[in-house]
Amino acid sequence: MHPWNVPVAAFLAIAPVALQAQVDQPAEPGKPKVIEAPNLFAPGWRDTRYAVPDLAPDRILIPRLNTPFLTVRPCIELIVDHTAFGQDDASLAQVGRQENLLEVRSATIDLSGSAGLKRRLEYKVGVAFNGFDTDTDQTFAVTDFNVAFSIPKWRTRIRLGQMREDFGYEVIGSTATMPQSERILSPFASPFNFGLKVTHRLGDRERATLTYGIFKDDWGDGDGKAAISARVTLLAIDQPEQRLHLGVAVRHSDIRDTTSYSGKPGVYAADDFVDTGEFAADSATHIGLEAHYAHGPWSVIAEFASARPEVPNGQDPVFRGYYVLGSWVLTGEQRPYDRATGSVKRIMPTGRWGAPELVARYAAVDLSSTGIDGGRYDRIEVGGNWWATSRWKFGALYGHVWLRRDGQTGHTQSLLTRLQWVY
Repeated sequence: MHPWNVPVAAFLAIAPVALQAQVDQPAEPGKPKVIEAPNLFAPGWRDTRYAVPDLAPDRILIPRLNTPFLTVRPCIELIVDHTAFGQDDASLAQVGRQENLLEVRSATIDLSGSAGLKRRLEYKVGVAFNGFDTDTDQTFAVTDFNVAFSIPKWRTRIRLGQMREDFGYEVIGSTATMPQSERILSPFASPFNFGLKVTHRLGDRERATLTYGIFKDDWGDGDGKAAISARVTLLAIDQPEQRLHLGVAVRHSDIRDTTSYSGKPGVYAADDFVDTGEFAADSATHIGLEAHYAHGPWSVIAEFASARPEVPNGQDPVFRGYYVLGSWVLTGEQRPYDRATGSVKRIMPTGRWGAPELVARYAAVDLSSTGIDGGRYDRIEVGGNWWATSRWKFGALYGHVWLRRDGQTGHTQSLLTRLQWVY
């Protein structure tokens, strides 16, 4: 990695402050300013609630727009990781040497807001920076580019454009909000696709959601054929200090060509440890199950996913993956629950020294079935997150992977340290 990666990425995140003049537009009493200009250097910039320096809640980093017909709200997510590896001889033979890496794991800017007389039309545009060492054509990628129309009477939102499908609990929640550092079931999660998605909030206190949609499938060699997906969630227990979330999802895609499944071992800096390679398939059906139980600062998340491709002239393979994760926030905070998406948000610390969280997880992904030897790995990980402020998070995670592939078992150890800031 180029030594300038981290400071340059940090500069890109805060450059708008230096480029925008500080403006103090007068507003009528009781009315918000039309343009909320950057005020980072104004008196009282520091969030005095926390010991770690951070911006006060009213500090503006990037201009915001607030009119009766249009609003624009920016969001920045910056994650920097350092990953160190240790491997035995079998692991080296299976996947090659995994190099220690300092990287910009995520640098994204999202613009979202509402439009129209009653602000029922919503939009989201997301741009992700993929690192300085990537191909120049792939350095920046548009993740989200969609619009949504809300129907309050029916508690319904219809979204059209490029977006992620609602398949899997890990996919719905951002990397920056979950207790785990990385998604483990990525072989079963679709990428950002263009499509139409409908979400209903159901039941008493909106304790359930129903989401379904149709998408242009660009997964692997999907070549733009149709894919449909659906997800149902339910808050079976909905109390202030106790919550039980349950969910099920299904996805079916029309392939009629070849496809493949591959995945990293819960470490973004690693290569793919499991990989089926290309094989012929007419279609594929994915099923996902999810559960999240929280009691005060204690929580357990469990998720299972399977993929059954329909192959011509042969027995259909079945690939599987699952994990069980436990977390404990030592200072007592509980993750807020988003009833609109059926997922949890990030920890918001209440004490001056933030909120430390202990995390442990066991996971397994198996991509070997009916003659397709994609390999299987099991992973255990233990670590912690320090939610130092409402924006800063520091994390450290140790993981050990057993990879069963090519007739041998390889052992890989990893140590991830993370610096995260969300605006």
